Amino acid sequence: MFKRIKELLHRIYESATISSRDKAIPRAAPSVEEAILPFDPEDYTIHPHELKYMIETGRDFVLLDVREKWEYELVHIERAVSIPLGELPRRFRELTPVDEIIVYCHHGMRSLDAACLLQQLGFKSVLSVVGGIDKWASEIDHDLQRY
Repeated sequence: MFKRIKELLHRIYESATISSRDKAIPRAAPSVEEAILPFDPEDYTIHPHELKYMIETGRDFVLLDVREKWEYELVHIERAVSIPLGELPRRFRELTPVDEIIVYCHHGMRSLDAACLLQQLGFKSVLSVVGGIDKWASEIDHDLQRY
């Protein structure tokens, strides 16, 4: 009987050792390729020169500034609507889901978050300005104050 138990324990040990060698060490978080919702920032962005063209051609869209109130008061792009990113989840109803919305912030990170949030809330056409108002000021409107 002792011999039988020894054989069973040996088989269990063998199978555990073999299967552990075949297994990869699990990661704490998935890679970008493995993420549940693949995300490509290019799908959500617009460059300052494209925005300038839209303004010059009179295209109908909403320009949304998601920076803080003090940032908007310091400097903003003409005709922009101010809804700070922190207030957007409760104030998004001030916007119309069928409108084309172009979002900007200081450098483009908050606006990218806002664009993704609005798309998740059912807005059909939302884009974030690459580089934000800082890039707009350096490439398009040199008279705007940079901070």
